[in-house]
Amino acid sequence: MKRLLRLLPGLLVSLGFTLWFVLRAHWGEVAEAMQGVSVPLVLLSAAVLFTEFVIRTLRWKVLLRPFAPAARIWRLFIATVIGMSLNVVLPFRAGDIARPWLGARETGTPVLALVTIAVIERVFDILGLVSILVIMVLILPEDAQAHGELVTNLQLYGSIAGVAGVVGMAVFLTLAAREHAARHIFVRIVSIAPKPVADRFLYLFDGFVLGLESVRSRRALWQAGALSLLHWLNGSISIYVLFHAFGLDLPFAAACFTTVAIALTVALPQAPGFFGVFHVAIETTLVLWGLDPAPAQAFAIVFWAVSFVPVATVGAIAWWREGLSLGSLREQATPLEPVPGK
Repeated sequence: MKRLLRLLPGLLVSLGFTLWFVLRAHWGEVAEAMQGVSVPLVLLSAAVLFTEFVIRTLRWKVLLRPFAPAARIWRLFIATVIGMSLNVVLPFRAGDIARPWLGARETGTPVLALVTIAVIERVFDILGLVSILVIMVLILPEDAQAHGELVTNLQLYGSIAGVAGVVGMAVFLTLAAREHAARHIFVRIVSIAPKPVADRFLYLFDGFVLGLESVRSRRALWQAGALSLLHWLNGSISIYVLFHAFGLDLPFAAACFTTVAIALTVALPQAPGFFGVFHVAIETTLVLWGLDPAPAQAFAIVFWAVSFVPVATVGAIAWWREGLSLGSLREQATPLEPVPGK
């Protein structure tokens, strides 16, 4: 019952947006817009977008280097695809639990350290997303309908996200550089709690700081940052290719903006599969760029398929070949290993 109650807000959000999209859609015009779509370009868009998981795997490999320098990229790719596919088909972003566990199983790295690396990856994602916003503003055509208030808002929210990303990275780097001083302060703070509780918090702190080993290298920071930018740029390229598949005369700046809109959309609480919210966000974004509602709705439907069907399919195959089960994931992802050397 508690799980259902936690899932209920996301279900209601997805159901509301799905109904809104379905009832407002001009289905005859949507079907007509899809008839002229170039299938080869749709497949190319899907292939480009799927390389996102290769890029994510390479970034994970970079951040794992201090713990598992011999980690096999192929095995990390399998863990990445499984994790992302579970985020599509299961609630509560279950893939964010599965991926660190699979990485720990493959490399022997403590799960808590891998969870810390996952948090670091999110900060890199924020910085990469802000970079895409900057690129969009720089290449925005002078006659684009996205000028004016929209660009002003983008600059505002992009600045907020950028500050959040910089602050997050500064915290990570400070903790990584001054681990002993930070631990001493943390010990004093948790000493007011009963010893079993204080020990547990200290254990979690040690595991978290252990994961920060990945950002102590300047080389790793630059490599992870470059791969993050490439990851988000890759998404924009995929959308731009799909523009051409639909014969849409939209600039690359529109693809960048759509990338940002989608990233913000999938962060909202919603049902598995990202139904409804995803579609409405893309439709609204493209209408802002002067596109008629029907082609925008058709584009949203096709891009949803491009975004989620390939990874869900490949992830399901990988899950089956690995002999995994949800029961084993729950049992083995819950306990956190002791932190070596602490």
